[in-house]
Amino acid sequence: MNDSNKHGAFRVLTLDGGGMRGLYTASKLQALARLFDERFVKQAPDIGKGFDLICGTSTGAILACALAVGVPLSRVCDLYCQHGPSIFPEPMPTPSQKLKMLWWSIRHASRPAACSQELRQQLEEILGDLTLSGVFAARKIAMCIPTVDALSHKAWVFKTPHIPGKHRDSNYRLVDVCMASTAAPIFFPLSRQLNPDNERDIHYFVDGGLWANNPVMVGLVEALVLAAPDQRIEVISVGTCDRPSGDPYAVRDPDWGLLNWKVGVNAIDMSLSAQSFGYDSMAKFIANTLSACGRAVTVVRLEQGQKSPEQYSAIGLDRTDQTAVDTLVNMAGKDAEQIHSKAMIAKSNDMSTVARIFRNLAPLEEKPPA
Repeated sequence: MNDSNKHGAFRVLTLDGGGMRGLYTASKLQALARLFDERFVKQAPDIGKGFDLICGTSTGAILACALAVGVPLSRVCDLYCQHGPSIFPEPMPTPSQKLKMLWWSIRHASRPAACSQELRQQLEEILGDLTLSGVFAARKIAMCIPTVDALSHKAWVFKTPHIPGKHRDSNYRLVDVCMASTAAPIFFPLSRQLNPDNERDIHYFVDGGLWANNPVMVGLVEALVLAAPDQRIEVISVGTCDRPSGDPYAVRDPDWGLLNWKVGVNAIDMSLSAQSFGYDSMAKFIANTLSACGRAVTVVRLEQGQKSPEQYSAIGLDRTDQTAVDTLVNMAGKDAEQIHSKAMIAKSNDMSTVARIFRNLAPLEEKPPA
């Protein structure tokens, strides 16, 4: 599918959701590209062109669209670092700050906590008016972006027109697709979208992280449809700092109430981490089963080193302060170094897959969004 892919394999990149923790993903990918090829210390790598299919949920949808379009990761990092405070102007207090938490809950009892207008404005500057069909025609990179139809309560996956005869989403703008996939409950309002082919057809979308925060299964299923029967499938899955063992909010008193659950946000966070682990396990099980049957499939979840309770307490879905930013960037750099070191000495199939992909990236020829 992707003309630049002359390696024979059908390659998939999947990107988890996680709010501001998307900075970790962007920084990690950028660091890996630089470690495997020193050209990218000064030049921007075209990571998108290294894959045939990119799947991203929520904050991962923003990264997926940027990579597919050919936006430098440095520019995406700037979105988080420079505009994060405007997008998340009132971060949620910690459970120990009970009075602040109560006041925060009252303030946002009937309105979202984050600023969707600011997010849309920044996405407009990065992605312009490009549509799903437009980016696929220009770059031949397929995309799948999970979200939820709020009226029917059913999963919805925005797709580029990479399957003949499947054009339902072709004319949706990338900005609108990102807004639909990032409409996280409590933080953002429902995303109201007009069908570009029928303006009387109105949809309301909620964050795709409600069902596919780790979109690796979406990517694997789509790859099985798109890849040739004898074509090797290689999937790289990237997380956003899943909650570690021994974190500071672990269960002490099991009688959790509204404040212990951070007015529902802790439930969302727990769901994201559980999904990431569950879908990763399922994808690897299916890949191993298919490989045993003669269908070569590799699923690699990029490693995330053990984080300290202090590190994890410094970051969050809506934490935008300098400590949070520095922690995310530093953790991404260290994890990238560990992955690179293992890839240079290990002979495992997983690490050799990572090395092959990142050693063969081309420089990005940056063009402004149309």
